[in-house]
Amino acid sequence: MAVGDLLPRGIDDALKAQLQENTRLNGRSLSDEAIDQLRKSLASGDLTGDTTGKRLRANLGDERLEEAEIAAIAAYRHQPDRAPPRFE
Repeated sequence: MAVGDLLPRGIDDALKAQLQENTRLNGRSLSDEAIDQLRKSLASGDLTGDTTGKRLRANLGDERLEEAEIAAIAAYRHQPDRAPPRFE
């Protein structure tokens, strides 16, 4: 594969159909349309419009952290920053 090529796999049928419809409407090739959509998404700085917390809750579904896990996260957040590794 040449530098700059990208071959996405596992695209669901609905997404593929939407991309193909956009190519038809915009008069572009499938590759050019995908590149344009990627540029727009990356330029916006937020691919979903959701916060990280909302995306995490969506991924967790009904799963909830246990009290011990929450306490461990809180303790970790209040630790001082570690010194970066030294490569001497």
